[in-house]
Amino acid sequence: MVKEHLVAPDVLVNLKAIRGMDQIDTQRGGVKIGGLITLDNLSRDQRIRKEYTVLAEAAEKVGTPQIRNAGTLAGNVCQRPWCWYFRNGFPCLKNGGNICFSASGENQLHAIFGGGPSYIVHPPIPLRH
Repeated sequence: MVKEHLVAPDVLVNLKAIRGMDQIDTQRGGVKIGGLITLDNLSRDQRIRKEYTVLAEAAEKVGTPQIRNAGTLAGNVCQRPWCWYFRNGFPCLKNGGNICFSASGENQLHAIFGGGPSYIVHPPIPLRH
């Protein structure tokens, strides 16, 4: 939304400037997961696999191995759906309606391979060099 100039935050924080944001630390009976942890590292961490199995399994299912190796937890959580209908306020399944316009309308920019009832598409995590 910031890139599209729909919102203008007062402050932007560069997570790369914060030490330890790519780590998992045990704290007070739980864990602290830094937003810059790659999805691959998150899915392979033994503490996460043992105590937060669903999180590890979800992280290992995102995209392709290349995306999991480069994509981060914070980057994935902050992604916004690409669906043109959703983003433009159409009354679709994700906006309180009862139909997915992506399946039957203009959908050349959507990846519809089956499934449903909503075919909303989330963007891949961009690979940065």
